[in-house]
Amino acid sequence: MKVESNTDIEKIISSNKQYFDSSVRIAQKLFEEKLYEDCISYIQKTAAFGWFNFSGYYKSEQLEILLAKIQEKILPISSHQKKHAKTNRVLHICSEVHGSGGHSKLLYNWIKNDNSKKHSIVSTRISIEQLENVSQIYLDDISNLDLISVKSHSKIESVKLLNQLLLNDYDAIILHIHPDETITNIVFSQKDITTPVLFVNHADHVFWVGVSIADTVLQIRESNIAIDSERRGIAAERQVFLPIPIEASSELNDETNYNGDTINILSTGTSYKYNPNEKYNFLREAYKIVEENQNVIFNIVGLRPDSAYAKEYLHERIVLHGGVSASQLADIEKNSHIYVEGFPMASFTALLQVALRKIPLVLHYDPLLLFKLFSEHPDNAVIYPKDLNQWHDNLKALIRDKKYRIESAEKQYDYILNNFSIDVWKSKVAEIYEMFDNQPHSFWFPTKDVFYNGDNEKLLVTIDKQKFSHYDFTEKLSLRGKLFVWLMARDKNININYGGKKKLIRYFSNKI
Repeated sequence: MKVESNTDIEKIISSNKQYFDSSVRIAQKLFEEKLYEDCISYIQKTAAFGWFNFSGYYKSEQLEILLAKIQEKILPISSHQKKHAKTNRVLHICSEVHGSGGHSKLLYNWIKNDNSKKHSIVSTRISIEQLENVSQIYLDDISNLDLISVKSHSKIESVKLLNQLLLNDYDAIILHIHPDETITNIVFSQKDITTPVLFVNHADHVFWVGVSIADTVLQIRESNIAIDSERRGIAAERQVFLPIPIEASSELNDETNYNGDTINILSTGTSYKYNPNEKYNFLREAYKIVEENQNVIFNIVGLRPDSAYAKEYLHERIVLHGGVSASQLADIEKNSHIYVEGFPMASFTALLQVALRKIPLVLHYDPLLLFKLFSEHPDNAVIYPKDLNQWHDNLKALIRDKKYRIESAEKQYDYILNNFSIDVWKSKVAEIYEMFDNQPHSFWFPTKDVFYNGDNEKLLVTIDKQKFSHYDFTEKLSLRGKLFVWLMARDKNININYGGKKKLIRYFSNKI
């Protein structure tokens, strides 16, 4: 698997920035020609590009403003009556949810652990049936849960379906949306919506849309407050630290009576989070560990076994599970002796989940601030290795010394239980609800965009990439508009599918 050099990475960020900037201009052209449906879809595509192909931006002033302008065109008449009393109802809005993954767990753990309110879930991208099926995976009883879908073949229709809900009849609206979600920005840019909107920043390391409609951003890492004050222009008073709500397992992994020789190591994360770069190569280090320790089986959940990266490091004792269900993951965790945080990019929910099973942790070595969940607490064995050698030493000590494993697990478990437990989370949520009792929703004009090109950003460029079609959603433009799109496309980007001459001729043909 090819690993880009720093020079390559700088070229990619520059190329991505050029494409993103040109896409914003194309979205504005679609708006000028009153192609609002295509404009919304194009904005979503541009935001998805910014999410998967880092462009040096963490938010877009122009896209946020453009979505608010679209609202004025497609929802010109106010329909929301002001709420006069508390209802003890909370509305959770998601793009989509899945049977596994930290994002979905975060939403359902909120509902499971907050009995003070009646909860409803709205999805913008999956059907009622799909929403019910996923909800049943996480919750024992969904009979008291209102499930709503506003999914439609038309973005404007989805906007109108969401807008038909009595949005001011809730005490709070919680956004658990994807970084490229457009529907919520359009609806919540309306002045007559008074229910406070809270944005769960579960994708804190990437570009996302939503800074203009979030009354408060709920940060899963306290360090993010200062970072997002700078990079997204969100004032510190509009941000609150809310730890990931992880329920301590009733089945703790107790090694006291384990006398076997086999040591099962576990690491969990979405496949792209393991993609190597010049500094970090997780599978290479896992390979070294199993070669040096014949009693070790290294389980990696989430990493696809058919990927080119995986095929470089095939080993009979490196087991790549790919995606698994929550129950399958629980079975793997139950038989694990050590958890290793993935790199270059960590998975915080997975980390906390195993820590509360009393499984000892080896944290990411020399992590960038963007991927660091804890402050260091050596007395609690919460330490980020300074370099790769220290990482190897820490992991080998846990593999070879049972007493050290048990002591580390105890210390880490106590720290995380006292700082990330359900009780801590519940008290924080109660404070947040109280904070918004008399604070209405506002539209926040976004600050000017800043381009970032530091170490964090260079790492983001190497993590995930997706191909996009340059001409999607622009086919209804006038000939002048199409020519504008073509001019914007002259600086080609490696992550864009431009097609060939035939496609370009077809693109222009219906206007000639």
